[in-house]
Amino acid sequence: MNKPKVFCVGFHKTGTTSIGKALEALGLKNVHGAGLIRSAVGDRRMMEMLFREDYELFFKLAESYDSFNDNPWFKIYKTLDQHFPNSKFILTLREEKEWYESAVRYFGKSSSAMRLWLYGKGNPHENRERFVNVYRKHNLEVQDYFTHRPSDLLVLPLNELNKMNKITSFLGLPENGIVFPHYNKSHDH
Repeated sequence: MNKPKVFCVGFHKTGTTSIGKALEALGLKNVHGAGLIRSAVGDRRMMEMLFREDYELFFKLAESYDSFNDNPWFKIYKTLDQHFPNSKFILTLREEKEWYESAVRYFGKSSSAMRLWLYGKGNPHENRERFVNVYRKHNLEVQDYFTHRPSDLLVLPLNELNKMNKITSFLGLPENGIVFPHYNKSHDH
C-alpha cells in the first residue's frame, strides 16, 4: 500500500509528540520537529533557511519519511502541500487558554530563535496576546485553506474521543486496535 505523506499542522503543545507516536504505531516513518535538520546544518543555519523561506533541505528530508509533526512543519504547510501533492494534513487543536498555559509552563521565560520565527517574539511568558493570536490565526487559516478540500484535512481536538479510529479512517489505513498514546502529560500538570 502506498502511504500518503502526512503533515501534522497543529502547533506545539497540541499533542504533537502523541500524534507522531500514533503515526509511528500505524507504520509511518515519522519526523518530530527540526532535530534532523538541526543536526545536519546546525541551529543557526537552519534558522537562516527558515527566515529566508529556503525549504529545499526540508523537502529533501521529507522524501525519506512518511509523517511530520511539530516545528517547523506546521508553519510551512502551504509550501509542503504544493511540493508534495496528495498529502494529508492533521490539525491537532487544544483550547486556547490551556494551550497558552501549557506553552508558558513548558517554555517558561526562555526565548528561542524558533519561537521568534513562529511568533515574532521569543518568550511566551511576556507575550500572551501575541502568542494566542498567532495560534488562533494559524488554526483558522489552516481550516480556511482546506475548505474546498475537506478530504485532505483532519481536524483533531486534543480532547477528541476515538482519535485512532478517526486517524486510520482519514488515512485509509486498517484499524488495528492501537490506542492513541499520550506523551508529555506530566509536563502540563
